[in-house]
Amino acid sequence: MKSSIIISTLIFLAVIGWIASGQITKVNAQSENETKTSENPNEDIKNDGYSSNKAEIKTFTFTQIDQSIELQGQTIYNKKIDVKSETTGNIVKINFNRGNNVNKNSELIKISMENRIELLNSRKKDLERLNKELKLNEKNKNNLLSQNKELIKLYEIEYASAKQLIDKGLSSKSKLSLASFNLANAKADQKDIEIKFESQLSNIESQIANVKSDLKNIELDIENTNITAPFDGIISEKIVEISEFITPGNILFTIIDLNPIKVQGYLSEYDVNKVQIGTKTIIENSNGVKKDGKITFISPSAETSTRTFEITIEADNSDLSFKSGITTKIIIEGSELKAHKIPPAILTLLDDGTVGVKAVDKDKKVIFFPTLTVKDTVDGMWVTGLPDTVDLIITGQEYVSIGDNISD
Repeated sequence: MKSSIIISTLIFLAVIGWIASGQITKVNAQSENETKTSENPNEDIKNDGYSSNKAEIKTFTFTQIDQSIELQGQTIYNKKIDVKSETTGNIVKINFNRGNNVNKNSELIKISMENRIELLNSRKKDLERLNKELKLNEKNKNNLLSQNKELIKLYEIEYASAKQLIDKGLSSKSKLSLASFNLANAKADQKDIEIKFESQLSNIESQIANVKSDLKNIELDIENTNITAPFDGIISEKIVEISEFITPGNILFTIIDLNPIKVQGYLSEYDVNKVQIGTKTIIENSNGVKKDGKITFISPSAETSTRTFEITIEADNSDLSFKSGITTKIIIEGSELKAHKIPPAILTLLDDGTVGVKAVDKDKKVIFFPTLTVKDTVDGMWVTGLPDTVDLIITGQEYVSIGDNISD
């Protein structure tokens, strides 16, 4: 019994001693570390690139980046017209179906002629008659004036003879007065003849002008019975059928021109000053078909709600592979530019508002470079304003100031 108690006591004392020895060792190690720290508190603690200033440095090298702008747009037709009737009649012929490609000036619809040819011939005869009257009036005028001139000459001779006889005392004054009266009447008749025939001439010329106007209208009306395509295009809507009666203003068909194809897009405030009229572009539809184009319009004012600027691009579409109203990718060509891809988090703002990054020079002194952002991507930001190769502070820039020295 006693021996058991003694053995138990020895085991208990051994365990207590073992625990006590471990605590003493831990305390001694902690004390040793504190002594080292107190001896040199400014010593750098290097850990994965960190210095005592807690700043991590990484080298960045420039890359030539393409400043092309990519956005989504929508195709629109070049021209679209609802062709309307300009005359009255029944449709007697239609030379197209909906969806047909047609050429400019090709005959598409024929409208009944009705009595237009008879009216045309009638007015032509009227014009011919009036032209004859015009010539006859001129001829009669010339004849009467010629006769009047001869009469005036005769009366002038009679007057001169009577005056000579009176001067010699061989005639009475009554004969001189009669000769003077006849001469005056003959000269007055000349004026009357000219006025009469000028009036007749004016009347005939007015009638001729009216007939010519009627002829022009009839001829135009006849032309309007033949409806042609105003330009090369595609018939998108067919409104009328054969035998249908139409009047001026009735829509006959709709024609769309898809060449060149136009693409409408919207540029941000940031990008609008990077392009100009004539800037080259590439457009691509959902089937992967690409075409070269150029910018033909830039809106001078932004959309109120989106603050974006409308642009229009034109591209050759002679193969008609691009239809109107489809979503299209637009790539606006830009020049190459030296830029560095950096994490956005390392950007720093100075007191004066300048945005840039902190770096270190060859002497390990902290310096500052102003930067300009040229492109944002999912995995970084592209900026300009840095040397080709530069050591940037990527962590801990808030703990260092410009001019500080950073140890290795």
